Amino acid sequence: MPPRTLRHAAAVALALTAAFAITRDAAADPSLWSLARSADQGRLAVAVADAEALQLKYRHIARLPDEDADGVGRLFLREARVLLEGAGAARSPDPLVRYQLAEILHELHDDVPAAKLFETVVTVESTPQSVRAEAYSQLAEAYTRLGRFADEIRAYDAALRLEPQPFARARLLANRAESYMALGDITAAVTGYREAMGLLSAPIEMFTLGPTTLWGLAVALDRSGDLDGALEAIRLARSYDPLDKNLNGPGWFYVPAYDRFYYQALGHWSAARRATLPAARAEEYLSAVARWQEYLDSAAPDDRWIGVARARLRQNEKERDPRARSRKAAALGK
Repeated sequence: MPPRTLRHAAAVALALTAAFAITRDAAADPSLWSLARSADQGRLAVAVADAEALQLKYRHIARLPDEDADGVGRLFLREARVLLEGAGAARSPDPLVRYQLAEILHELHDDVPAAKLFETVVTVESTPQSVRAEAYSQLAEAYTRLGRFADEIRAYDAALRLEPQPFARARLLANRAESYMALGDITAAVTGYREAMGLLSAPIEMFTLGPTTLWGLAVALDRSGDLDGALEAIRLARSYDPLDKNLNGPGWFYVPAYDRFYYQALGHWSAARRATLPAARAEEYLSAVARWQEYLDSAAPDDRWIGVARARLRQNEKERDPRARSRKAAALGK
């Protein structure tokens, strides 16, 4: 499965902050606090506010370039989880409180309980539309890591019915395309990636979501038999992200994990074809062959893309042979 962008609730931050502000005011204003009527409700209100502050710290730290930032940030997430679970957030009648806990569980990759909580949030019609759309999106990502790809597609379908913003829809379309690829529906995957690209218009959108969407399209094209189209998509992706930072960022994961070798092999192949120095070209071809072999060595016996990878390995080995390239050039009359 291709990598996924993990969205840190940016689209719904204002809605959640406003909702949690009401909860905090309930603890501070005697006229509202009188409605709580129990120590348990007051404890939950305080836990919600404290957990939100910890989440904000995590998101700030997660943006730092420090290699250890994510690990440090997760300490805040784990503390927020303890606070909410201890205050009974999972049983709260408020879907926003359950969403907050589900989001933390999801960011901690504890996807079984996260999915169950998200499922209780998306079915409540009173939940704000933006929150339901994001909950469906994160539910889909949880299903991905749980290998529930058909459920994942249905969750993305539901999110798309609720999400009006073009950029957010492009992200959902790209992620759903990856789901289709996991199920072997390459035609739907290619179509989905292209639909996603069609919604990206502003330059900043092309520099953020464009590269990873193009990488997904590249792999889908290659698996459909269009190697040249795949390498061209990678060339375009690198025109926006030359060092593949978006592809290799901390917010990405591969399902299965060894799928990274497929992406890397195509990346080296693209670089080899574009290299002008013989030594650089030879090194890129060698790296591509090594990554194809790693994919084949790591792949499950029933992996649907093994046949394609074997064919690409043979093709790559022939292409990196200077004599083979000379014969090919002669045959083309070059």
